[in-house]
Amino acid sequence: MKRLLKLSMTPLMAISLMACQNDTPADKTWTHDEKGLFTASFSSNAEYALVAATGGPARLIEVSSNQVKHQWQHTDSNEGIIASAVSANNKFALTAEIGSLALWEINSGKIIGYWDFPRITDLALSTDGSHAVIGMENNQAYYFDLYYGKIIHTFDHDGSINTVALAANGQYAITGGNQHQAKLWDLKTGELKQQWSHTFKIYKVALSADGSYAMSNASLGKSRIWDTDSGKMLSQLPMRYMTVSAASFSPNGKTLLTGRPNQRIDLWDVKTGELLNSWSPKKRNVWRPDTAAILALAFSSDGQSFTSETSSGIAQRWRLSK
Repeated sequence: MKRLLKLSMTPLMAISLMACQNDTPADKTWTHDEKGLFTASFSSNAEYALVAATGGPARLIEVSSNQVKHQWQHTDSNEGIIASAVSANNKFALTAEIGSLALWEINSGKIIGYWDFPRITDLALSTDGSHAVIGMENNQAYYFDLYYGKIIHTFDHDGSINTVALAANGQYAITGGNQHQAKLWDLKTGELKQQWSHTFKIYKVALSADGSYAMSNASLGKSRIWDTDSGKMLSQLPMRYMTVSAASFSPNGKTLLTGRPNQRIDLWDVKTGELLNSWSPKKRNVWRPDTAAILALAFSSDGQSFTSETSSGIAQRWRLSK
């Protein structure tokens, strides 16, 4: 990582980043796990955080009170939660172990669906919790009906799928895989609508709530924002060797938050790619050189603040400058 930063940091870029760096402290800070997390996700307005340590169960945390509402695991063997999602209506949660998928009701905490899926890599949950997109190592992603327990569409890639996302309006899904392709799918027909190529494997994808914009990031490569209707690139984020570990479009779709493995959060203008601001979340020990990856990001419903979760188990809420 040190070599990587040296290669990517020119003097002009360093000045630019210093000018954008936000030293304002977070509004709130919560500790969700003392030992650190493997995966995390938020509900759309960060009312809930769904977190899991390596090899551990999922814990649904009410963020404002910092209280654990439920703790879930799929089987007695508990292979560990590798991916999770919370529906935007805050009624359902979806968790994945490496070979199984479980749907939970948030109010009661009861399991309401369980399915065997070999080699799951990532998942996304619809706004009402009725459907999911499930990424797999077998070069496919499934658009899955959680109510009836059946596959509606199969989305094919030439390599393992690493990342998936859904538009909140239920119009599109986006998938990204090892063969350097990000693909946009029409959820009504299952047809491929757009396809975008990168030089390296796709590490992270995201969609705006209305499905108008998509983001694709290549591991240690470029991050690009696309117009989903025309397929044209709107902007390319001006950072080389950038891996995105978390991403979230603002509710109005005008800005994009990205988190990195080196404990940094950036705010970008969607249409221009301009870096608007950046933050460095709290470290557990300021004297240690190690950093924590940004695992999850979520805007508030009014777009005036956002919440972050790091692999060190620390969640923070940040106020955006007007």
